[in-house]
Amino acid sequence: MIIFQAFLPILMFIGFFLGAGFYFLLNGSVDAFYQVSPIAAILPALVVGWFLHKGNSNETVKACINGASHPDIITMCLIFILAAIFSRVTFSIGSVNATVNCALSLVNGEFLLIGIFLTAAFIATAIGTSMGTIATIGPIAIGLSQQGIFPLSLGIATVVGGAMFGDNLSLVSDTTIAAVASQEADMMAKFRLNALIAVISGALTIFYLSFCVVKPGIILTYDYQPVLLLPYLVLIALSAFGLNVFVGLMTSISLSIVIGFFYSSYSLVQYSIDVVQGCADIHSILILSLCIGALSGLINTNLQNGIAHGILKIRSKSSLIGQLVIASIVSIFDILIANNTIAIIMTGPIARIIAKNFSIEAHKSAAWLDIFACVFQGIIPYGAQILLASSLAGISPFVIVPYVYYCYILGCVALLFIFFKK
Repeated sequence: MIIFQAFLPILMFIGFFLGAGFYFLLNGSVDAFYQVSPIAAILPALVVGWFLHKGNSNETVKACINGASHPDIITMCLIFILAAIFSRVTFSIGSVNATVNCALSLVNGEFLLIGIFLTAAFIATAIGTSMGTIATIGPIAIGLSQQGIFPLSLGIATVVGGAMFGDNLSLVSDTTIAAVASQEADMMAKFRLNALIAVISGALTIFYLSFCVVKPGIILTYDYQPVLLLPYLVLIALSAFGLNVFVGLMTSISLSIVIGFFYSSYSLVQYSIDVVQGCADIHSILILSLCIGALSGLINTNLQNGIAHGILKIRSKSSLIGQLVIASIVSIFDILIANNTIAIIMTGPIARIIAKNFSIEAHKSAAWLDIFACVFQGIIPYGAQILLASSLAGISPFVIVPYVYYCYILGCVALLFIFFKK
């Protein structure tokens, strides 16, 4: 009964969101699982959580507000805002296009498929968004496939794989921010573990892609100013030296503005527009984060008791078991919700309780949340990334899924690390 009460509001949210998705899917709607906003889906869950909370109305309101204003939630929201502004400013000054042209200029005509993967991975790591990467690099892969250089499904799937590489690893990715904040983990400790797994997975993917039949070809590139790459390089460098992520983002934003003023037609008015638009871009995830925080405040006691009760049933308290449980929970949530960021935010509090009970270091639980959410986000046919790639290429999402090699390899490598890395 305790476990049921603990998870009932969460199950309500998943049921509403998933049920609406399947309803629109059966009715032939485009982007069926994105017709109903997760914000709308979480409101019934908040109502249920409100009634399940033990205490009078004043105590319930206080629990709700305390949950929404929890330091982890506020920290995550502030980083979301800074990352979104950074993304908008760098796009406006031309850093994104410069980064794309820089990466593509390094691609050898005999290794175009591998080059596409590396370019997508590099761009996604720099800008922190898989969707933006697919939208940018996808048409290039489609154009090459139309020249008969490689099959269309393989080319666009390779772009998705590279995009998920960066989505999982980038310091300004919303999944990284959510995973680190929810576990109160050290960003660089998580990055080092995540980078090791991602690089090994990327190398294995490149090795596998080298056996795919690809004809030589040429990618058209344009001139770019190397100075426009500096905002991304500075952000990575500052983070590598262990600087606080707020300091890194603020410094990189300031540098982007200065570069824009001196090396492009950037203006104060455009900066103002970018700040507003950046906040608008992530308003949904901000509101959802606050709502999930409020829900967590309402069900926190029941949730902790329910998880503790479930943990007590597991005889082994080994770190291995705990890490597998965390990986399984976030994977299931992502399959059900079809959004890796929301899956991480929803399962973050649960993962932290498990990590403490099984003596798992915070950066490890953060890494597994991020990795396994991205693994399944890149291969579920109704996820935003696959749907966007399918829309661009004009083919079925089910044709793309088998060729997203990186995500399958990433999942296998991560499991090997869990089982064998001490």
